[in-house]
Amino acid sequence: MHKVFIYGGCTSRDAVDHYEDYGLELHSYIARQSLISAYRPADAKLFDTAGIEGTFQRRMVRGDIASTLPTHLAENAAEIDVMVWDLMIERVGVQKVRSGGMITRNGVPRRAGVQPDALGGSYTFGTDEHLRQWKWALYKLVDTLREVDLRGKVIINATPWATVDQNGERMKTDSSMTPEWFNEKVLRYWDEAEREGFKVARVRQEDAIADTGHKWGPAYFHYVPETYRAQLRAITELL
Repeated sequence: MHKVFIYGGCTSRDAVDHYEDYGLELHSYIARQSLISAYRPADAKLFDTAGIEGTFQRRMVRGDIASTLPTHLAENAAEIDVMVWDLMIERVGVQKVRSGGMITRNGVPRRAGVQPDALGGSYTFGTDEHLRQWKWALYKLVDTLREVDLRGKVIINATPWATVDQNGERMKTDSSMTPEWFNEKVLRYWDEAEREGFKVARVRQEDAIADTGHKWGPAYFHYVPETYRAQLRAITELL
């Protein structure tokens, strides 16, 4: 069994239910910590995280503030056979912390009770400036992976957002983050990572089908079981 560390988003975590069929086993999981934030730690004293409901939610928020990814890789590299990197969390962008560092814009200020004047401007996913910051963090990640001997063990889960559900109906939302928006914006990030030598497990658009009965509710990135299997086939073909 290949022990897998999942980094970045729930799309990959939801596929774990099918891991056994593909010779995979979950080792660990870091969610809601975008790559820029992972290399821009902020001052934890600015955030009151005690009131966040749920141990997992609280741990992920604290990890994002503290930028725990590099340390996690260093401490667990010997036990990790493959790192599945899911870029979906990048969609929310990052926000500056005035005293230094950045946080992922995943509800942290609201849920962690941060003082409003502690935060500065933000970088929006898909913009040239966000991509520039992301590429800087990408080079830092490459350095980390080389130091811990994981450089060749990273596979990007490049599953597009679904445009239709299992009934062939178009998904509807009030959000500006549509499948077309994400699928267009993320391409530059996948391509940049591929140019740096990362393996990219691409899933065809026609294989990305949303599940309206998903346990986490309907969303562009909550898929039918066959989509998760398509993900895992693409990933294991690159092992």
